[in-house]
Amino acid sequence: PDWREEEGGAAPAVPFTITVTKPSGVSAVFYCSTERGDSHRYVIGNVSCYATEEEANNQAAYTGPEFEDLDDKLQESFDEYLAELGLEEKMCDFIDATAADKEQREYARWLANLQKFAL
Repeated sequence: PDWREEEGGAAPAVPFTITVTKPSGVSAVFYCSTERGDSHRYVIGNVSCYATEEEANNQAAYTGPEFEDLDDKLQESFDEYLAELGLEEKMCDFIDATAADKEQREYARWLANLQKFAL
């Protein structure tokens, strides 16, 4: 089996964010993760909206409700918006591949550091 697959055969979900900032400074941050599914290649966990950059950088700022608690039409609108921005299956495949590559490089670095430690 592929080293990136979890027990049960499915590749692990990879979290990612998409930040969209308007010229006025208003921004939205989409907290998502990749998934393997028949109808969808990603899921949105929640969407945060900020009036200013300072608010967006505030760790204590309200991050918005859980995505699944939003009205179905609003959820569909957000999905359509992300599709317009280019979030599609190929992009999710790229995110998964990049995460797997990073994991492999970090593991190799860890082994090298462990070898230095053991010598």
